Amino acid sequence: MNQIQRAVGYSRVSMREQVDGHSLDAQSVNIQNYCKSKGWNLVEIYTDAGLSAKKDSHRPSLEKLMQDAEAGSFDIVVVDKIDRFYRHLHGLLTALDQLNKHHVGFVSVQEQLDFTSTWGKLTLTVLGMLAEIYIQNLGQETRKGKRQRARKGLWNGSIPFGYCRGNCSTCTDSNGPDYCPCFGLNDICESGGVAIHPIESQAVKIAFEKYLSGNSSDALIAELLNELEVEGYRGHTIHFRSKGRYSKNSPGLISKDSVRTMLQRVFYTGKIAYYGIDESGNKRRRSHSLEVYDAKHPAIISYEDFAEVQIIRSSLTTTPKNMYQHPTNIFPLSGLLRCGYCGSLMRGVSGKNILYYRDAGQIERTHKCKQPLVKANEIDTEIFKWIYETISNPDDVSIQASIKKNREKAEERFTRAQSLYLAGELDSTKYENEKVRYNQLTETNSCDTKDLQLITSVSIMALVNEKRDNENRTLTINKKKALKSVFKALYIRGNAIVGLEPTIAFMSHIRKENDPSQKGKVVCSSGSDGVRTRDLGLDRAAC
Repeated sequence: MNQIQRAVGYSRVSMREQVDGHSLDAQSVNIQNYCKSKGWNLVEIYTDAGLSAKKDSHRPSLEKLMQDAEAGSFDIVVVDKIDRFYRHLHGLLTALDQLNKHHVGFVSVQEQLDFTSTWGKLTLTVLGMLAEIYIQNLGQETRKGKRQRARKGLWNGSIPFGYCRGNCSTCTDSNGPDYCPCFGLNDICESGGVAIHPIESQAVKIAFEKYLSGNSSDALIAELLNELEVEGYRGHTIHFRSKGRYSKNSPGLISKDSVRTMLQRVFYTGKIAYYGIDESGNKRRRSHSLEVYDAKHPAIISYEDFAEVQIIRSSLTTTPKNMYQHPTNIFPLSGLLRCGYCGSLMRGVSGKNILYYRDAGQIERTHKCKQPLVKANEIDTEIFKWIYETISNPDDVSIQASIKKNREKAEERFTRAQSLYLAGELDSTKYENEKVRYNQLTETNSCDTKDLQLITSVSIMALVNEKRDNENRTLTINKKKALKSVFKALYIRGNAIVGLEPTIAFMSHIRKENDPSQKGKVVCSSGSDGVRTRDLGLDRAAC
């Protein structure tokens, strides 16, 4: 004997339809009669009164219906007409696909659509596939449009903090009336353009200046900005405040997260970043943009300052703060130093007024390793001594030539790998490895590589020329920042450095041979992956 199907109904009217005389009662009667004719048990009728069925509309009863469908509370959904359920095709197909996954049928009385039959279920499956194809195609077309806008120097999305539309005479910005000194005056930008906001831009400049000093974290900068007073509308004294979004949130205090986002926006340099999506289908992080283009809007800060901030942020896991009235310890090699025995990272630890580096595996008790504690001061001094003796006073031209040569080699190798892959002579695993290698060598970290490498070179030269006995806090931060520009990894066994992996930026600084016959040639003391091994006691083939 067949089990009686459990059915639920769904009815809806908008405000306009209520005025025009459409009745929820009429829909309910049609749903009840249809269920009776089929012999179904009508459990409940979900109702949304006075609500639209457009895209992204919030309908509590419909949301409850979908939750109950997932919980298996009924077998069939019955509506009087499809437009009572959804007016938007994408929303309709998505909802039907979800019901199908929960083994819930769908029936429309007026259109005589019954997805509970065999052919109806097949039709529902096809509609779900069409919905998926539609979504994928829409995403691709949207990304194409955003990329093209970026190429033209145009911004995608809402205007970032620090900028505005520049339509002062008709301004409706949250930070316009009673806040901006230009409110109500002549427009400072053409329609559709982007202008510098007189007040917000000051906060952006202060944030970058404070972070570049090396003594402020995101939280401390946010606290400072919220305390500062500036001259605003009609000369009134005001405090900085966040931009706010229409219908979402009002302007308020500037948060730590707002400062973090602010310091990572290349937009402030007069450039546009296109992020795209990564291999997993997610939007790329702000520090991993796919492309950067010159933009049409004016810059608030220099590109050099922006690049310096990115170097600092990549060097420091956390910006130094004061704890219990004592400054926290800074370990220049943390994140770079690795154990030459097991490959684990070496972490900075302190004990009895002495700073050490210790194998992270020993700290976390994940494995045993014979690597002893290493005095931080001794290994730091040795590394900087090596850098000082290695750098050979390169000029800007040689730096750029070396960078260009390295990039050309990487591109040539990857192009060849692509050709072999398309010809079927290279398997997918090896091709993906080559792709990862190429991306690592050419990664821009949201900065133009040429500019960033030049800045790196200048910072290294300035650092090694400082007095090495100067152990003030700012110099220690600069050391950590420069080391990140020089090395990808350093390997030690006991107190001895047994291997190193330089960055592309530092390759042009490697010391030349004194032998006249070797003049102009870079001494290669590394393996094929760039890890220096010759005469260092590692069981690896040197190049």
